[in-house]
Amino acid sequence: MEILSQVNWFAIQAKPHRDELAAAGLRKLDLEICAPRVKVEQQVCGVWRWVTKALFPGYFFSRFCPAVSLETIRFTSGVLRVVGGSAIPTPIESAIIEDIQESVGDCGVISRSHSTLAPGAEVSIQAGPFMGLAGIVLRESNDGKRVTILLKLLENARLVTERRCLQLASS
Repeated sequence: MEILSQVNWFAIQAKPHRDELAAAGLRKLDLEICAPRVKVEQQVCGVWRWVTKALFPGYFFSRFCPAVSLETIRFTSGVLRVVGGSAIPTPIESAIIEDIQESVGDCGVISRSHSTLAPGAEVSIQAGPFMGLAGIVLRESNDGKRVTILLKLLENARLVTERRCLQLASS
């Protein structure tokens, strides 16, 4: 088996809530790790806050030669398994990992460009008391969290709502 003797990227599945422990264990083995994280807005104790989470919860990537490191990795604290068959893990193309790594910013978090809603864009409200109504964007607030829209149903009715409650209407 040629795959077993080559250095490739592989997906590692961690035990529940043990992602960081498993990744730290593999770093101690001097293995290259790619554990992308992303900032998401989430409700915490009734308040919306930005939190950092794993891009692929329960999984991360490591670059190694299976013939040398596979058994050691399988028995590393926090590791559930190396993704693939029972004897041969499934390699991941380097280009995929490179794309992920290029997206990671200075703080180790994937930077997502926040698209703005242009004035005149048609949107539908996806949550809250006005759910299901359609409107036209008038303007987006400077912080990007709130949007003022003109409701189609009620003439000249302006509504300020949270951006996360809106979805661009399909063309």
